[in-house]
Amino acid sequence: MLKTVLFVAMVLMWTGLSAQIDSVKNRIMNNRVSKEVKNRIWRKPKDTTVVTVKSEAAFMPYKDKFIRRIYIRQIGFERSIYDSSRRIRDRITRLANTLHYDTRESVIRNHLFLREKRQLNPYKVADNERYLRDLDFILDSKIIVHRVPGQPDSVDLEVVTRDVFSLGLTGSVKGLDEYVVGVYDANVGGMGQRVQADVGIEGGREPVLAWDVIYRKSSIMGTLINAYAGYTRLDNSRSLGEEYEHAFFVRLDRPLVSPYSRFAGGFEASQNWSKNVYRTSDSLFRQYRYNFEDAWVGYNLGANSFNNRHRYFAAMRYFRQHYSRQPSQEWDRVRGLYNDQRFLLGSFTFYDQNFYKTRYVYGFGRTEDVPYGQTITLTSGWMEELAEKRLYTGLSVLKSFVHKGGNFYQIEGAFGTFYRDKRAEDAFLSISGQYYSKLFVTKRLKVRQLVEAGYARAFQPRIREMLTLNEELRGFSPDSLYGAQRIILRTETTLFTNWQFAGFRCAPFVSLESAHLRAQSPVVLPKNFFWGATGGFRIRNENLIFGTIELRAFYFPEAIDGVDHLSFRVTTNLRLKYSGRFVTPPSLVRYNN
Repeated sequence: MLKTVLFVAMVLMWTGLSAQIDSVKNRIMNNRVSKEVKNRIWRKPKDTTVVTVKSEAAFMPYKDKFIRRIYIRQIGFERSIYDSSRRIRDRITRLANTLHYDTRESVIRNHLFLREKRQLNPYKVADNERYLRDLDFILDSKIIVHRVPGQPDSVDLEVVTRDVFSLGLTGSVKGLDEYVVGVYDANVGGMGQRVQADVGIEGGREPVLAWDVIYRKSSIMGTLINAYAGYTRLDNSRSLGEEYEHAFFVRLDRPLVSPYSRFAGGFEASQNWSKNVYRTSDSLFRQYRYNFEDAWVGYNLGANSFNNRHRYFAAMRYFRQHYSRQPSQEWDRVRGLYNDQRFLLGSFTFYDQNFYKTRYVYGFGRTEDVPYGQTITLTSGWMEELAEKRLYTGLSVLKSFVHKGGNFYQIEGAFGTFYRDKRAEDAFLSISGQYYSKLFVTKRLKVRQLVEAGYARAFQPRIREMLTLNEELRGFSPDSLYGAQRIILRTETTLFTNWQFAGFRCAPFVSLESAHLRAQSPVVLPKNFFWGATGGFRIRNENLIFGTIELRAFYFPEAIDGVDHLSFRVTTNLRLKYSGRFVTPPSLVRYNN
């Protein structure tokens, strides 16, 4: 009887407690704050249409009109660039805005190369809109032209920018015991400054923890010059040697932001030294210390030409690499990589490049810029390595197409060679092509296909490093594999889905890759053909502050030294974009990743 009474009492107590829990849960789930959170996270994007239009098209009706005023309108991360009148007013956004500094109007103006009292050039306006969109603290940008009542020959420009939430986390995972996490502010105080600190943890390293700190200032005093400085123990600076390195570095960079700009250039200095963090034996570990200086400057000929985009760009570059301590291994002491190097190169570039605006190439619906046109660069100069001075000549050609149906094509070819005693040596030829299909749209999916192919060949090798497969197949980095001829084939399918979980949109992808590497006699490779598959997915919630997260798996059926059968990589805060730089510094033909 007592047991029965106790059981009934427990049931009644549990029933009452459950009722109280349900009551509390209902109050929590149905109050105003909870509804705001739910609506914010699960809200579907308003604009998922796909349009491929020339970037200057919207500004063509106003060509040659005078710009009377330029106004700045900033939209916080809680708004849409396409419907800025709609604002999300909830406690979450109010809390976020207390942590987020809107980009100052002066900072936006420092990134403008449009001027008042000048005639409107549709291409230049489109260039500035795209340049703003490429800044890491700006999510999207749009320039709107307004007619001036009573002044038919004048217009006002409204520059609309949407911030990203400047505070964020970064991270990457290469294995169960190797990952990097970091924290940054991409826009400290809304002043276009970035401060970032990272910590890396790796089980096989000593010490297990490593760190870095990096600072960047964008467009110093409106000069469009970006400044960088940093110290790293994570081996993530620009490194020359093959060991784990620590480094100090400083860098200045002024890109050619438009064909109507006159100057571009850059400077970088770094001091690097190897650290034996993996406890390699003294006989195998390469202990070295070096510094390098790299400076270039270029002038854009015909920058004042208003009616066309055909340009000629002349540039000079000087590079110096000096080892204050070389590796003790005899084999490495005769490699160009571990010896002093200098080169002086000049280049002359013809380019004619424009852009289309579209979506769903890499992003989840944000505006993306795809270039079309051609670039031809002739490079010449001299290089000193291993105490030998040699002349160098190179030629590169890049041609991009955008089909009205939405297909993108890019073909690139390059050839470079050194001369010694009037004989060619260390010559390299490369040809590659890239094809993005138009976006196939179904009721539930948007599908884009990528196909890539590349061929490279080395002739008369003597000093320069031969062809490798390191990251030519993604995730494939063998310790030592060199050849004289290489063929790469890759196809990747990306699905932009309408599936959502808590507002996160998902884009699965799968890729098949293959490579053929042929050695030069008498070298014998363990095999000539390699293939693998990669797959995973990218996720992003455009309504929240997080960047794109990519989870990628790599599978290679036949493992060799330095490559596992199966590996995984997680990368956060990805900033993917279709490359479309007008010019690059004078350089040797690039044939290895």
